[in-house]
Amino acid sequence: MTDSSVLRPDLSLVLERITDGFFALDADWRITYINGEACKLLHASDDCVGKAWLDAFPKARGRLFEREYARAMRDQQAVQFIEYSKTANCWFEVKAYPSADGLSVFFRDVTSRIESQREVERNARRQQALIDFGRSALAGLTYEELLEDAVDLIREILGVNVVEILDFDRGDLTFTVRRSIGWGSLAIFDPLNPPVKHLLQTVKTGDPFVCADVRIDPRVRSLAVLENAGMLSSIAVLIGTPQMPMGVIAAYYAQTRTFSISDVRFVESIAQTVAESASATESNRRMVQVLDSIKDAFVAVDRDLCVTYVNARMARFWRRQAGDVVGLPISHFTDQFGDGGAALRNFKLALREERALTYETNFNGRWYESRIYPFAGGVAAYVRDITRRKTEQERMVALNVELERRVAERTAQLELANKELESFSYSVSHDLRAPLRAIDGFSQALLEDYGEAFDDRAKGYLDRVRRAAQRMADLIDALLKLAKVARAPLVLRHVDVSAVAAGIVEELQASEPGRTVEVAVEPGLQAVADPNLVGAVLQNLIGNAWKFTRRAEAPRIEIGRNAAGEFFVRDNGAGFDMTYQNKLFGAFQRLHSTDEYEGTGIGLATVARIIHRHGCSIRAEGAVGAGATLYFTLPSNEDRKPDQ
Repeated sequence: MTDSSVLRPDLSLVLERITDGFFALDADWRITYINGEACKLLHASDDCVGKAWLDAFPKARGRLFEREYARAMRDQQAVQFIEYSKTANCWFEVKAYPSADGLSVFFRDVTSRIESQREVERNARRQQALIDFGRSALAGLTYEELLEDAVDLIREILGVNVVEILDFDRGDLTFTVRRSIGWGSLAIFDPLNPPVKHLLQTVKTGDPFVCADVRIDPRVRSLAVLENAGMLSSIAVLIGTPQMPMGVIAAYYAQTRTFSISDVRFVESIAQTVAESASATESNRRMVQVLDSIKDAFVAVDRDLCVTYVNARMARFWRRQAGDVVGLPISHFTDQFGDGGAALRNFKLALREERALTYETNFNGRWYESRIYPFAGGVAAYVRDITRRKTEQERMVALNVELERRVAERTAQLELANKELESFSYSVSHDLRAPLRAIDGFSQALLEDYGEAFDDRAKGYLDRVRRAAQRMADLIDALLKLAKVARAPLVLRHVDVSAVAAGIVEELQASEPGRTVEVAVEPGLQAVADPNLVGAVLQNLIGNAWKFTRRAEAPRIEIGRNAAGEFFVRDNGAGFDMTYQNKLFGAFQRLHSTDEYEGTGIGLATVARIIHRHGCSIRAEGAVGAGATLYFTLPSNEDRKPDQ
């Protein structure tokens, strides 16, 4: 470490600007530098430079500061700790960094943080105390026992000297001490007749009365009596309501004190529990009426698993009178279930873990459901006959088994049908084509070899035979394609629909270079689908639009997507009568003759099959002479994850 007189000016300026306190010690534990923030926090001046630090701050001697600084220098390792400073009367967070020739110490005031942590701990302690007090109230304590617990608890949690609970007589507006602790020799008056004028305000308004210093509080002059008794601060809360006041809880402390909101809320919670306990008998009576009226059997047991209450239905189930059951061990009744002790184990588990649980048991050929939960320091159980529900569940299980069997049968039948279809496709592909080729070939041979022997009518017949055979071949090809679409597995990929459509349009334009057709393809159309099948859909739809606009004056085809997310292919061609729209997607269903427009009547059926296999829909709109629009959906990027 260097002496402050030779400390670099720029470093000294930085250390004066930081928000932490800082001082430096040399190897002999003398202060070589201290910044302004440290002087302010430690109530010191810069004339302590050059002094041994324990001489400058003697209250740190023997405390954690001295031990940690020594450890840092000894081990040559940085240390960090939090300690209360008697010099500054606050909590410091300290970081000390050693070197061969001294120690650098940074520290800051963390009192507010420590106090916040302590307040959290105090609140947790209050909360737990309230929970325990509430449980005590539910455990069946008498009112006097509850009051005794209340004064002890308030005195312990708030750390006050005196706590008293007073009854209030609404007739003559007087107070009577019901329970008191702490006065002893402190009182200069009869503890059974304490000063109460300051409590009347609480009774009248219902608001807590909180006094931090009775010597200067102008609200109630009689508080001077408390000062003479050595009590300087006070808190009082109402038991009950301003409309129905029952009494007051008052606490006194021998020093001045600002009671926190949490302190007030804690005493108010105690007062509320005390007030509720006063009407516990009536509440218990009503509870008995309710439990006796419900359809479920009900039993409550204490921590020793002895019955404390049963309703009439449970007593009848056990074939006993309710009064004869109370006090008996619950095992006396659960043993007869013959379940290997499962019912008793569930009672013990709910009691031990203080949690609700549900179990089912079969007794005398009937099913019962029991729901056990913590109750009044022990546990309670609702028992319900669920025989009908179990019977229905078993029936549903049997139905599901039967359904699975039928599904397996149908699956096997479907697999067999698919194999037969494959065999049929092979037969169509090979066996039926051969006769057609023979018919077409021999017809052609007749025309070529014996054409001069036929008149024009005979030649026309042969041409019609050949065209029919070729059309039959086309129909067979279309049927095979349709069957292939139904059987082929779907391979999902990201598909650029716009690019596929544009490619098909280019092919059509190249096939008929003499035609002029205005085609608009919306860019950026995307889907997640089988690329080959999407190509087949667009090939059919755009091909149809190209075909049916052949007689239009200014043919136009548009491929895009509407606001509802449907893809569409629109044209201004021949159109169709909407009366027959249900025929559009059926095999061999044609709305135009082959003389007008070529085709097999399989195209739209193939398109519909592809769209449906993707789990999507297709529809059509049109009018005769005004064109048609085919709408269809495909899975989008959000609908289905593609195979990669």
